[in-house]
Amino acid sequence: MEEKQLNRDAKLCSRWALGLTFILIIVFPGVMFITGYTYSLEFFKGWTYLSFGWLIIAGLFITFRPIVEFIKENK
Repeated sequence: MEEKQLNRDAKLCSRWALGLTFILIIVFPGVMFITGYTYSLEFFKGWTYLSFGWLIIAGLFITFRPIVEFIKENK
């Protein structure tokens, strides 16, 4: 890939990461807090499982994607 394309992709990924972080960590819980929603234990467990699932999937993707690209590139 060219350096220019990599820089554009890096900026796009950074924007998406910051946007999703803002929405999932600040906006969504903030709206629920402002409206007075009472967090139940089941809701908290679900949110925690969703977070850990996202973390595991992201970790696997970050680990295996470069390996797959390396293998494709060397064929």
